[in-house]
Amino acid sequence: MRPKTIPELRQEIQASPKLQAESQGAISESLGLNQATVSRILRGQFKRRSKAVDKVLNYAEISCITDQPLTPFEVTVTQLEKLAAAHSPNGRHAAKLIRLAAELLESSLPPAEEDAMPVAQPAS
Repeated sequence: MRPKTIPELRQEIQASPKLQAESQGAISESLGLNQATVSRILRGQFKRRSKAVDKVLNYAEISCITDQPLTPFEVTVTQLEKLAAAHSPNGRHAAKLIRLAAELLESSLPPAEEDAMPVAQPAS
């Protein structure tokens, strides 16, 4: 058993039928949160668990614990994030590595369909 990662929580929030079925206004009213805050959380635009995120998770009945192990990639990212949080030369290097890794991952992803270059058709 381990706490879910932020990406896992984002995914579950965005897929929650209960959160999709209600308006942001109704959710924010029942939770006592600002509608803009609820909107950002529902879009997955949060970097850490906060009281507001926890309120949304409780409202949607989403558990913060999972029994699935981390992938080797997630373990590495978690270790780098911990290093980056330390205000030391190693932490600064880890932050640079994280940024470089993210750039490499983004550049290696296949382009979206609308961004893809059209393929020339062979002449008949």
